[in-house]
Formats: sequence, C-alpha cells, structure tokens
Amino acid sequence: MAETKDDITEERRILKKAGVLDDKLLDRMDIYPGDRVRFRFYYPQSGFEEIIGHFLGFYTLYEGPEGGGDLNLVIRAVKDGRPTVLYKDRNYLEEFENLEPNMEVREQIRDLDARHGRHVGHEFG
Repeated sequence: MAETKDDITEERRILKKAGVLDDKLLDRMDIYPGDRVRFRFYYPQSGFEEIIGHFLGFYTLYEGPEGGGDLNLVIRAVKDGRPTVLYKDRNYLEEFENLEPNMEVREQIRDLDARHGRHVGHEFG
C-alpha cells in the first residue's frame, strides 16, 4: 500500500530530514485502535497514574453548541482482575508508549479508512 500524502506525513519527513526524528521514534508515534499501550497521566492534585491497556479510540462526553467538550481516551484495561473500559481525559496525558501494535487490526482500519477517505493513526503525532 502506498503511503498517503498528507500534512502529517510531510511534517514528519521534514523533521526526519532535520534530525529531530529518526525511524525508531517515527514507528512509535502512531497509535491505532487495538494497540496495547502504556499511558501515563499527570494530575496536579494526585500525581502520576500509569495504565497499560488496549487503545480503543476517542470519545467526547459532552460538546455544547459552541464546541468544546472533553476529549477522552477510551482504554480497555484489566482492573481488579477483570476487563473494564476506562475513559481518561486526554488533557492529562503526559506520555504514551506503544508496547504492542496490533498489525491485523491496523491493516483492516487502513483499508476501511482508504475506502472512506479518512486517516486514522496520527491522533497524537
């Protein structure tokens, strides 16, 4: 599959040429639904929280007529020994690390997006 030309791809090419990014970092910037990811959140009142789980996507819990609303990460994690779905405010995300890309799901999403003219995977980059 040929790489699509878009602003994000072009920006990354420029940053790579300038030496700001390398192939290792570029491979870790994209996150797709189904990937197993380590998320680290920082809350001013309570400090850091680390969650390891599968990224499911984003969800806006409320959006008023003028826009806005909190954009939440949707994460499938194991809590107290059982699977659960967590909604975490993206504003508090300090860092993430893609631990295990789900290549089968990625290919299906890329194919779906190509048919619909969307581009998933550059949510953070």
